[in-house]
Amino acid sequence: MKKILAVLLVTSFMMACNSGDDKEKAAATDPAAETQHEQEQKATGLVLNNGTKWKADSTTLLNVSLLQKIVSGAKKENLDNYTQTATLLQGGLNKMVNECKMKGADHDALHQWLEPLMEKTKDLKKATSTENAAATLNEIDQHLKLFAQYFE
Repeated sequence: MKKILAVLLVTSFMMACNSGDDKEKAAATDPAAETQHEQEQKATGLVLNNGTKWKADSTTLLNVSLLQKIVSGAKKENLDNYTQTATLLQGGLNKMVNECKMKGADHDALHQWLEPLMEKTKDLKKATSTENAAATLNEIDQHLKLFAQYFE
């Protein structure tokens, strides 16, 4: 009996979650009319914490600052420069993950921001032209700037 009740509860929960998605889709506007904020939110999955910024600990703030410095100081003369920047970014991301002590919803929100950054860094490492690498580094720079919009 308990198993049946548990299955019914889980099924009801999943159905409730899915019905919310349908409402959001029905309320969606023309993509061309979306604000930059809405587009960023879709791309990253990030949302504010009930209208306020998420809390990041001091270690995370320092590591984000390090990543921003790597990007702002990146040399852009050739593909090797971009590859070196990708290596430095990966090292900074590894440091950030290894030193992370955040927990709870703030930590979950951080991962919503962090995971796309990790993917973009891999893309930078795999770039085959300076044009492609420059575009990817620009995406990384823009993504790093999102941190201040969602975290304090």
